[in-house]
Amino acid sequence: MVTPIRGRARALTLVDPTGVSPYSLDEVWAITRRLSPRDDVRAAARAASGEVLNAYDKLWPLNEAPPSTTWAMFLADDDLRFRYLCFDFDASVGDAASDADRFTYWLEQLNVPHLLCLSGPTGGRHVWVHLDVPADADAVRDIAYLARSLFPSLDLAPLTNPKAGCVRPPYAPHRAGGHSAPVGDLAAITDHAADEDVPGQLHALLVDLGAELPAPSTEDLHNVVRDDAGRPRIRGRRRPLSMAMDLVLHSEAGPDASHTLVRILAAAAHARWSYQDLREQVHSSLGLEHARTRRVGATRQRRSEHQIDKVLTAAWEYAVRFVAAHPLSASGDDEDYRQRTASVAAAVQRALTRADALPGIWATHNSRVEGSHAQRVVLDAICLYMLQSSQHTVEADVRRLSADTGYGRTTVSRALRALTGEDGAGGWLAVVTEAEGVHAKRYRLDPRFSTEESVQKRTQAHMRAIANALPLSQALIREISTRLELFAHDVFTAPRSMGRNAGLIYKHTPAEGSATFAELVHRTGLDPDVVRRRVDDLSASGLIERTPGGWRRLCPTARDFVARGRGVDGYLDQRRARYNEERLVWAWWLAEVTWMERRAKHRRGKKSYSNESDRPDYAAYPRGPTKRRDHRKARELVRAGYLEQGLALAA
Repeated sequence: MVTPIRGRARALTLVDPTGVSPYSLDEVWAITRRLSPRDDVRAAARAASGEVLNAYDKLWPLNEAPPSTTWAMFLADDDLRFRYLCFDFDASVGDAASDADRFTYWLEQLNVPHLLCLSGPTGGRHVWVHLDVPADADAVRDIAYLARSLFPSLDLAPLTNPKAGCVRPPYAPHRAGGHSAPVGDLAAITDHAADEDVPGQLHALLVDLGAELPAPSTEDLHNVVRDDAGRPRIRGRRRPLSMAMDLVLHSEAGPDASHTLVRILAAAAHARWSYQDLREQVHSSLGLEHARTRRVGATRQRRSEHQIDKVLTAAWEYAVRFVAAHPLSASGDDEDYRQRTASVAAAVQRALTRADALPGIWATHNSRVEGSHAQRVVLDAICLYMLQSSQHTVEADVRRLSADTGYGRTTVSRALRALTGEDGAGGWLAVVTEAEGVHAKRYRLDPRFSTEESVQKRTQAHMRAIANALPLSQALIREISTRLELFAHDVFTAPRSMGRNAGLIYKHTPAEGSATFAELVHRTGLDPDVVRRRVDDLSASGLIERTPGGWRRLCPTARDFVARGRGVDGYLDQRRARYNEERLVWAWWLAEVTWMERRAKHRRGKKSYSNESDRPDYAAYPRGPTKRRDHRKARELVRAGYLEQGLALAA
């Protein structure tokens, strides 16, 4: 096996990634064999024309001759624990050189051995860190998302996919010519390794520098629908932009093109535009300059169509979600936002602290109170909606709660009755308004958790709450969202799955550190024999592992493999789709009832003096030969997408 010569690598302090590698192909292959944590790598595919593609879709054993194209090395070992951290800065989506320089400076401040590589002629950068002790995939994923919030050019894929994440190793050839050229001594990753506590130090440093983790996604907000391609929009008839925003759309983007793009997307989302409406404007509207081009120094370079879709899709997803969660008031102002956020966060924190202090009430086996664990999960979901909207009162229907909690709508309905005290128990929630039409019941926390009155009467307390409102609210959103996401999975909720008790134990098993058997029994409130059996099942399935201190949760992506192995994958997605169809059919029928009760409505065969339809949002509801409503036909049409397309359906 060939070992790189240190003096030779050190001479590459100023390197040209397009030049000739100092090592032969066989020597570079030997370097890869020495570094690789697995027995194979991923080789790049080649098109029929002979062009090497940016698709590493073939496994290539290391005991064979090197591939004729190029290859990428896995960062995690066969146990899906990361042996290397490789931060891949992509020049096509940001200033890779500047981001890599800043990141390597921070690594130097932490005394972390690392290696910077110029990835090739495209301007990308790779920063390698060899770990002395393999790192858990969850911890590495958090580091990746934290770093991405500070470095827009960072590619998340290698560090968030322990099974398939890979990067071209040092000296590996680039598909466009040249090679991955190290800047410094290769011994930084061959002969040196970072200490076990480096991932934790790096996590803490990124947080101190202002990095934030994105909140796990939940069910789409009220009035958000998705087209056939899965892209969101806000329900309703499309309206033209205001004169002011139309001027912004068709004028020069100005020095801050990204800010202009955000303004346009928010206005378009509020006007009920779809993604396709915006995509058609990209090449003709000056205001969408940031979607068409990217900044390169003092100039802008044109993006490919794929890059345009990537940038516009991500920005549009955020804009729709933001507008749905923060609908505009009449004036467009929200002066009480910070005060309201502080009050909601304080109330939610008090309720959850009380709930955590009483684990026994969520584990009762009283036959009068069914689904007690479901009550706690539903309470978490209601609190999450309050935090996301910064409102004490939120509208929540059983179908949306079912999608976010994993429980069926019947169980959710029972849990809501228990939480509101309708079953004779003490209430955690209060019903503000009853369900009416397409609107579900509106809930708020019980008055004993509310801090509104004390906040209004005590000015100093009010100011302190506002000072910490946003960080506290964001932390609570991440905490609750993570708990819901861990539990609401096919492998725990579908028939013939591992069961909800297994999901409850999995949710309470920490990803960092460990929990003893006694702690799991206390946290879940389950019978010790049940906990023992479920822990054995989770361990055998590779979802948790035993440590010297107890049990630890493994990578959440393993749940997908277990679900596929049990044949239950896709169960929750199918249920969400079914519930969404029911929502749409119900809204459609209510619109039909409203139309039928209207005076002087247009009827078939009746002369009309107006060319405008008096059904602005919904087409005519389908009816059978006897003119009676046909709900089955309505469900079929909704499933086929006719309602969202606004087709004129025959009555």
